[in-house]
Amino acid sequence: MARKRLGFIPLIWKCAYCETQNPGPIKTCTACGAPQPEDVEFTRVDEETFNFIKDEALIRMAKAGPDIHCPFCGTRNPNTADTCSNCGGELSMGGKARETGDIVQTTSEKEQTPPPPPAQPMQKKPASKGKGIILIIGIIAILACLIAAIMLLTNTDDINATVTDRTWQRSIVIEEYQTVSRSNWSDEIPADAEVESCSQRYRYTSDEPVANATEVCGEPYVVDTGTGVGEVVQDCTYEVYDDYCDYTILEWVAVNTVTETGAFSSPAWPSPNLLADQRLGQQDETYTIVFRGDGETYSYTTNDLELFLSAVSGSEWTLSINQLGGIQSLNLNN
Repeated sequence: MARKRLGFIPLIWKCAYCETQNPGPIKTCTACGAPQPEDVEFTRVDEETFNFIKDEALIRMAKAGPDIHCPFCGTRNPNTADTCSNCGGELSMGGKARETGDIVQTTSEKEQTPPPPPAQPMQKKPASKGKGIILIIGIIAILACLIAAIMLLTNTDDINATVTDRTWQRSIVIEEYQTVSRSNWSDEIPADAEVESCSQRYRYTSDEPVANATEVCGEPYVVDTGTGVGEVVQDCTYEVYDDYCDYTILEWVAVNTVTETGAFSSPAWPSPNLLADQRLGQQDETYTIVFRGDGETYSYTTNDLELFLSAVSGSEWTLSINQLGGIQSLNLNN
């Protein structure tokens, strides 16, 4: 998020001794002479509008950086000063710069803001033993189910079985070269497409100004520059718009799927009659072998053609069967 700078406004501070309101850049109270405290809090002068400063010297002072408190007497000095204006001490010998960036309130806002309530000690609620026991039981039950499922799937028994049946299915997608309608951002449209129409649409939000963007800013507010002068800023983002277009393009489109099936015959691919603007697309093959062993029937599906062809009718196999009746692995007996 970008911070937009609108200008500078005067701030004031209240003397802790006589409560006199003093201009922000003034280092000592104009009524009693008390020094501006190190932890001074500034407030805005104008509560309704921003009375922007036009004095170039004040603006330069605000831009120079936060004031520095003298490490010897605490007097506040401009950021550009090398020695303290009060005691002459070297500010580089541990001078403390004022903190900056805090949001500055108006006087009325500050008065209306209630002090934070005193921290209350955290009272621990007695833990519900019943709920804790139920939770533990639930976790144990879930773990038990997972362990049982793993055991059912991994614990296997080997049996001898005979091939009783097998079937196969092969399919091919038929594609046709057609004109299709698509939509996309203008810079993502293929070069060979024909653009029909475009309109401006919101595409993304940028934190920094960019071309063809709409600036969206929040309410202006004032931040402390650490100089007794406030800077009016806005938090802004930039909604970027771009051309979103409808276009047409020639593409291969799936228009049909032809399938060939069989049992003990050798698998074959379909041989469809293609038109001039058609071609064969994706091919899929599925083979199912049915076994009989220990009085049970087992079915195994694969896309391994070599395995399917070796499963001739009446051949003997060793099957590893899990506890759910599924075939985990199989081997042809010699």
